[in-house]
Amino acid sequence: MKNFKFILWASLVAAFFSGCYMTKKSTEYYGIETGTSNKIVYVLDISGSMEGKAEKDLQGNIVSTAASKTGNFVGNKIGGQLGNLVKKQTNNQLTKLGKAKKELMPAIRGLSEDKWFTIIVFENRVKKWRKNLVQATSANKNLAIAYLENLHSGGGTNLSDALEEAFQLAGSGATDANAELGVETIFLLSDGSPTAGKITNTNQILEEIGKWNSAQRVKIHTIGLGEDCDKDFMKKIAEQNSGQFIDK
Repeated sequence: MKNFKFILWASLVAAFFSGCYMTKKSTEYYGIETGTSNKIVYVLDISGSMEGKAEKDLQGNIVSTAASKTGNFVGNKIGGQLGNLVKKQTNNQLTKLGKAKKELMPAIRGLSEDKWFTIIVFENRVKKWRKNLVQATSANKNLAIAYLENLHSGGGTNLSDALEEAFQLAGSGATDANAELGVETIFLLSDGSPTAGKITNTNQILEEIGKWNSAQRVKIHTIGLGEDCDKDFMKKIAEQNSGQFIDK
C-alpha cells in the first residue's frame, strides 16, 4: 500500500511539473479542431457544481472528497510552500472546472494570430472577458490564460443568457445570410441543466437559439461534463447548429 501511495504521489508531482497545461499549445478543444474557425467564442459554465460546491448527490460528494484527499496527500508528502502549491493545484485540476481549464488553456495558446476570440463565463450571472472579439496575439492569449486561472465557481446555470450574449457578438451575421459574419464558432461547455436566467426550459432555449441563428451561420459545438449534464439537450444544440457534441 505504501508503494502504491508513493507511486501515485511521484506520478502526480511529475505530471504537474513536466506537463503544465498553462504553457501547452493545442489546435483542438476536446478533440474538436479550432483552426478551421477565424472567430471563436468560448462559453464556459462556472456554476457551483463545476467544483462540487452545489452537488448534493452521492457521486458528486465522492468526487469532491477524493479530489481533496489526493491533493492533501501529495502536498503533505512534499511539505512547505511547495507542498501547499502542489496541494492547491492538484485539488483544482481534479474538479470539473479544473479539467475544463486544462483543455481550454492549451486551445487558446494554440490559436494563430490571424484568429479572433473571446470568453464568456456563466453561473447565475453572465460575464464577458472582453466586450468584443480580440485578436489572438501573444499578449491577449496570456491575459486570457490569467483570467481563466483565476476563475472560481458558484451559483446556478444561466446557460440561455450566456448564449444570448454570444449571439450578440455574432451580430447580423447570425440572422442574415448576406451579412458579414461576426462569430463563426461557439464552443459551449456545461455540466448541468439550465437553472437560472430568463429561460430555463430547454425546449424554449432551443427555439431561441433557432431564432438567433436563423441563417445557420454560427456553428455551435457542445461539451457535456459529468453524469448530471443534460446530454440530450446539449446534443440537440450541436445537431441543430452544425456542431459536434462531446460527452465527457
